Amino acid sequence: MNFEILFLLFVSGLFSGFLAGLLGIGGGIILVPMFWFLFSYLKVPGELTLKLSIGTSLAVITVITLFTSGFHIFKGKLKKEELLKIIIWIVPGIVLGVFSSHLLPAHILKKLFGVVLLVVGIRTLKGVEGVKVKFSEKILTPVAVILSAFLSSLLGIGGGIVINSLLFSLSKIKADKVVALASVVSFFNATLGSLMYMVFPSVEVLNWQVGYVYFPAVIFVSLGSIPGSRVGLSLLHRLSHQLLKKLFAILLIVVAFKILFV
Repeated sequence: MNFEILFLLFVSGLFSGFLAGLLGIGGGIILVPMFWFLFSYLKVPGELTLKLSIGTSLAVITVITLFTSGFHIFKGKLKKEELLKIIIWIVPGIVLGVFSSHLLPAHILKKLFGVVLLVVGIRTLKGVEGVKVKFSEKILTPVAVILSAFLSSLLGIGGGIVINSLLFSLSKIKADKVVALASVVSFFNATLGSLMYMVFPSVEVLNWQVGYVYFPAVIFVSLGSIPGSRVGLSLLHRLSHQLLKKLFAILLIVVAFKILFV
């Protein structure tokens, strides 16, 4: 790869890392479209492009959320019992998502990715002022985690957008706890998902490709994500709860329109 592509990967890492630190999301909403462009430029066959983008995105998200989730765990935002339950809820969603991604055509996956972002973005933006119906944390959290795991491995996102959207609008959980949960869930989603994409049978079209994960891209994006996530974390406690939700919703809607109509 030439210098321009390596620089693009690094800058993409800065931005996705910033989002991970600020909003607790893995950054897949930025990484998957960017990797799609990269692999298309590298002449990867169409049907492999999206799967390689998803697997590589999940591998990068593993690195990004390792630092952000570790920060939240170190600060005591989540208890050990909660972490164990998270893993139990994640596994079935990951397995179902990976196998579903190999059954659906690439163009269907791309449209689904855009629709999910658009719906979540609009729902979060409409719910900024609060929703009258609130659900118990014990009921809503497992549902949100399982759904996030499924969409994570299906679409190459961390799954934090699902946690943020549901818990921000349908629960009374504090914003910093929601962000912490989204970050930790994204880490486990991405770790288990990327491992499955690495061992799943694939056609090797690039050097340093393992399964559906392209390691040069993982390395350079991850290098950019480290300083980006530190900046995001530093801003997390300086911005209001309402502003965070508005920024999150607007970002999702913009990216959704780009995927669906560009």
